[in-house]
Amino acid sequence: MDKAMPRILNARQIAFSSDRIHDCKESLGTEFHLMIDHALSVGWSLDEVAVALNGLVAEEIAVPERAITLH
Repeated sequence: MDKAMPRILNARQIAFSSDRIHDCKESLGTEFHLMIDHALSVGWSLDEVAVALNGLVAEEIAVPERAITLH
C-alpha cells in the first residue's frame, strides 16, 4: 500500500510514498557511504561531512527549477 506522508519543506507541502523513500535510500546507500568514506579519508571529520551534506541538500531543495515532484 502506497502511503503518502505530508512534509513541510521550505514552506511547501510535499507528499511522498514511504515505500519509494525506502527504495530510494536503499538504492543510494552504497554510493552515499562511499562518498562519506572518501571525505573522511582526505581529512574531514564526520561532523564536518554531515553538516556539509545537509547544507548541500538544503541548497538543492531550495532551487525552484528543481521543484520536488510528487509520486
